[in-house]
Amino acid sequence: MNPVIKITEHAEWNSFWNQVIYWPLVLVTIASILFIIWLLFYRAESFFGLTTKNFKWKPYLIMLNIMIPLIFLASTQPDFLWKYPKLDNIKNELATVENKWLNKLLCELTYGSDFISVEHFFSGFLNLGFIKIAGKDAILPMACFYCTIHFGKPLGECISSYFGGMFLCIIVFHTRSIMGGLTVHLGIAWLMELGAQSGKSFFIKFS
Repeated sequence: MNPVIKITEHAEWNSFWNQVIYWPLVLVTIASILFIIWLLFYRAESFFGLTTKNFKWKPYLIMLNIMIPLIFLASTQPDFLWKYPKLDNIKNELATVENKWLNKLLCELTYGSDFISVEHFFSGFLNLGFIKIAGKDAILPMACFYCTIHFGKPLGECISSYFGGMFLCIIVFHTRSIMGGLTVHLGIAWLMELGAQSGKSFFIKFS
């Protein structure tokens, strides 16, 4: 991502801060638009699934545990390691920094905010919002649309996004809460970061 806002005179730090603020800025923008729509048409319901009602942690933690060996296998694949971890996007910016962990943590947290935007828009607005109009028939188009934003990513991730998106939206359809999907989405995203970092370290060590 190229810098769009000039924050400092230092080109590399300007790039770093632009990457850090990009995802939260997208989150605020999408949430603001959805909030206006919610005020106008959906005030009698939760804010497009942002509710803990009918939400139970255990099933989603089981889903995450199932994903761990799959992510481990993905971490051995070249196309996966070419795309992840996202922290590689800031390795040049942090080359001269002594204590990098705080900058990396900040980047990972802001990266996580992107999944709040995605989950709120797709599972919340496009799923729960259109269920009011089309009923359960809103699930399949949403899953197809969700799959398209994964084009250009590793093939396994792209294919699984369709089935995973459909599965989670069926759950949202019954629970009227996106908190479970958000838990799974964030967990998988950070596990992929960890897996990719470990995979690259392994191949560098033994290459």
